[in-house]
Formats: sequence, structure tokens, C-alpha cells
Amino acid sequence: MRAKAFCPGHITGFFEICDQASDPLKRGSRGAGVSVNRGVTTEVLLEESVRPVVEVFINGKIDGAPVTRSVINRILESENDGIKRRIIVNHETQVPVGCGVGSSGAGAWGTALALNQLLKLNLTNDKVGQVAHRAEVENRTGLGTVPAQQRGGIDIRTKPGAPGIGHVDQIPFNPDLRVVCSSLGSISTKIMLSNPKVRTKINEFGAGLVQKIVKRASPEELMRLSRMFSEKTKLLSQTLQAGLKLLDEKGFHNCSMALFGETIFTFVWTSEVEDATRILKEWNGRGETFSAQVDPIGARLMECERDD
Repeated sequence: MRAKAFCPGHITGFFEICDQASDPLKRGSRGAGVSVNRGVTTEVLLEESVRPVVEVFINGKIDGAPVTRSVINRILESENDGIKRRIIVNHETQVPVGCGVGSSGAGAWGTALALNQLLKLNLTNDKVGQVAHRAEVENRTGLGTVPAQQRGGIDIRTKPGAPGIGHVDQIPFNPDLRVVCSSLGSISTKIMLSNPKVRTKINEFGAGLVQKIVKRASPEELMRLSRMFSEKTKLLSQTLQAGLKLLDEKGFHNCSMALFGETIFTFVWTSEVEDATRILKEWNGRGETFSAQVDPIGARLMECERDD
């Protein structure tokens, strides 16, 4: 049996850490960001086996994939039918991994959606999302990515927590709006979220920004607040500062840092994609630069083939 799901990538522009609750489903963040139509496609193959086997591949290479394995373990524990299975998960990414574009959350969503269908668990979309959110939170790879990826679009996470517990609002946007993103490399979300100094700065400057974006809900305001947040928290490396300065000089002012990654993103119009991409490729000679549409749908199942 096999099932395939897609989850958009997601970029967070600013946030406030809200992870003090004892229940992982109530932990999360308040903040804002955008889902893009480049993300992670996940295919799950499932068959009965003489012994339980789980193999996870990312872009064709076997991987430890702790978040994916956490999703699988949680779902199999809840199923508890005693059947031994061989589960093979293939993640194909269209976004750089570990670079602030939501790849771990997307892989968690895809795995949970596919297994829900294959095992006939009949979980609602919120319940599926709660499995993915718990895996992200417990592995400290994200706090608000999963609920944002459920909703899609340009999101405002007004209440922390998993799907069905937190709340995600949206910013209306023109369909001609595009995202151009350029990544030099990864920054460990786990390390950043475990650093007391970083946490203090994030909450010092992130508190109150959601109220501001709700009062003036526009893509431009999202980018203005994101840029201010990245500068005040001093999360910007000198290299990222140089890239943002270059975009400013070329007239692309709606730009900031993707959290957490050594990554820049900017909102542009369709007619500006080529110029913005060229500028970022010139700045970033060794990393990955891509453009994308805003994904208005969120995580979804694509295919399912069962034996029955």
C-alpha cells in the first residue's frame, strides 16, 4: 500500500516563544510568516512484515529523520493492533533542508497524512496536525510551523498551540505576489531554541508584534516587522546583512531573514521575480536561490492506493 502527500514550505518572519505549557500540544509560538508552493512531497509505502521496520529517505538518501520517526511511533502506538509492518518513507524536498523553510514540519505533515489514510485511522485534519506538531515540539525543530502549514497563505499565529488548539489568522494577498528566497546554509532550530540568551531576545522583541500585524494586516507590514525583529534580536549574520543591504539598494525593500536559517526572503511582484532572483544569485554564489508562489491551501493528501 502507498500514499503520497504534499506540504508547503513555510517561512517565519518573526515570532514569540510560548513553550512553557506541560502539554506539548499547547506549546507553540505567536508570530507571522508565509507558506510557499515549493515544499516536501512525502510518499509512504506500507506492508505487513515478520518484524517491524522503518526506513526514511530524504531525496533518495537514508536518514535518521527523528521528526518523521516520532510521527510514525506516535501513530503506531495509538493504533496498537499488534501487526508488524515495514514502513518506508520517501521525502522529496523542493526547499533547502534545515534552512528556515519548514522542511521538518512539512515532512511530519506528509507522513502523518499518509499513515492516517493507509491505516484507516479516520483522524480529522486537526488530529493529524496534532501528531505532526507534537513531533516538531518534542524534537525542538519548530514551534509554529505545523499550524501555519495547515492553514497556508500568509499567516498570523495569534494563539500558540497545535492545530485545533492554537489559532491561525491570515493576511489577504494579491495573487500576483511572489516569494524569492536564497539560502546560504542551515541554522539549528534546536540549538537556537535551547539558548537562554537567544530566547530572551526573541521574546523581548517578539512580544507585541502579533498585535501590530493584526491591526495592519498586509504583506508589507509583515516584512517591515520581520526586518525590525531580525535586526533588534541580532540574529542577522554579517553575510545576511550584506544581502539585505544589496536588495535595499536595488529597490527591493520587503526583505528579511527566514527563521531559523542563513536565509533571506523577499516579497516581489511577478514582473520582478527575474531581477530579484538574479540579485540574490549574485550575492549567494554557493547556496540555493528559488522563487515560489504563496501556497493558499496548506498540507494535503495527493494519492492513496490500498489493497482493499
